[in-house]
Amino acid sequence: MVERVISYGGHFGKIFNPGSMDVYLAKIFVVRYAIILAGLIATLQMLDLLAKSEEVLAGEGAVYGDLWRYVTLRVPHLISLFSPFVALLASILTLSVLNVNSEIIIMKASGWSAFRIITPLMAVSLLIGAVSFVFSEMVTVPARAELRNWEENNFAADIPPAPDSVYNAWVTDGQNLVKAESASRNGSILLLDQVTQYIRNSEKDITNIIKADFAVHRDAGWKLYGVKDFDVNTHEIKVLENLDWETSIPPERFISLAIIADQVNLPRLRRAINQLQSEGHDTSNLYTMLLQKYVSPLSTLLMPLLAGLAAFGLHRGGNLLGRILVSLSLGFGFFVVNNLFVALGQYGAVPPIIAAWLPFLLFGLAGISFILLTEE
Repeated sequence: MVERVISYGGHFGKIFNPGSMDVYLAKIFVVRYAIILAGLIATLQMLDLLAKSEEVLAGEGAVYGDLWRYVTLRVPHLISLFSPFVALLASILTLSVLNVNSEIIIMKASGWSAFRIITPLMAVSLLIGAVSFVFSEMVTVPARAELRNWEENNFAADIPPAPDSVYNAWVTDGQNLVKAESASRNGSILLLDQVTQYIRNSEKDITNIIKADFAVHRDAGWKLYGVKDFDVNTHEIKVLENLDWETSIPPERFISLAIIADQVNLPRLRRAINQLQSEGHDTSNLYTMLLQKYVSPLSTLLMPLLAGLAAFGLHRGGNLLGRILVSLSLGFGFFVVNNLFVALGQYGAVPPIIAAWLPFLLFGLAGISFILLTEE
C-alpha cells in the first residue's frame, strides 16, 4: 500500500506538463463548475432578494437601483460560501459522466490509475481555491462590511462609508469592567460611544457605575465627556461635563476584542490577534477563524477525492447512483464536521489548529483510502 501511494506521487508532476487528456478533463470540469456555480448563485440570490426586497426598498430615500446594490454586495459572500460545494457537485458530475460513457475504462486500459485520472481535477480545484482565497480577501470581506453598515442604517440611501469601527466592545481594566457601544478610529484618535465603567472592589462587588456619552483617546490620554457617576452604596449621582479617565486600557484593545473575523482582511486580523496575545487574552475564536480563511478555499482540493467513489469501480460493482449518494454524503459530512470543529475551536474546547485542519486531513485521507480500496 505504501509503495502504491509513493508511486502515485509522480502523477502530480503532470500538473506542470499537461497532455491533451489532462486538458480535456480540466476543461469539462471547469465548464461544469462554472455552469453549476452560476445557476446555484443565481437561484440563491433570487430567493434572498425576494425575502429582502421589501426591507431594502423601505429604507429612507431608497430607489429600485438599491436592489442591484444589494445584489452586488450579497453575491460575493454566496460565491465564497458555496464554491467548495459547487466543486463537489462538478467533480461528481464530471467523473460519473466519464464513467457512464466508459471513458474511465478507456483511460485505465491505457495505463492511467485512478489518481492519475483525478490529477487534472485536483489541479483545477487548487487553482479555484487560490482564486477563491484572493477573491474573498479583496472582494468578499469589504462587501460584507459594507452590507452590514448598510443594514445597520436600515438600508437608507446616501449613508457615509462604513467607519473603521466595532460594536459592543467589553474590556477589563484590572478588576473593573468597561463596555463601549461602539469604537471608531480616525487616524490617531479613538472615539468610544456610550461608555459604561463598572468599578468593583477586591471582592468583585460593584461600588460605582460611571456612564459617559463618549470617550476620546488622543495624545496618549483618555477623556470622558457627559459623565454621570453613580454610587451604588449611597445612590448619589454626580454629573460632570468631562473627566480625565485614569485607565491602563490601550486603545487598540477595544478594536481587537470586538473585531468580526469574516469582515476584516488577514493583516488586520493578525494584528488584532497579536495585540490580544500580548495582553494575555484568549484568542481561540479569532485564531480559529484566521486558519479557516485558509482551510475554506483549500477545501475545494478535497472534492475530486471525495467524488472519486462515483467514478471508479462501477464496471466491477455497478450501482452508480449509490456511489454518487455516498460521494455526496462524504461531501456534506465534511462541511458538517468542519463547521462543528470550527465552533469547538471558537469556544476553546479544541485547539484552533486542530479545529481548523483535522476535518480537512481526515476527509482527505478518507478520500484517498476509498480510491486505493477501489483500485484494489
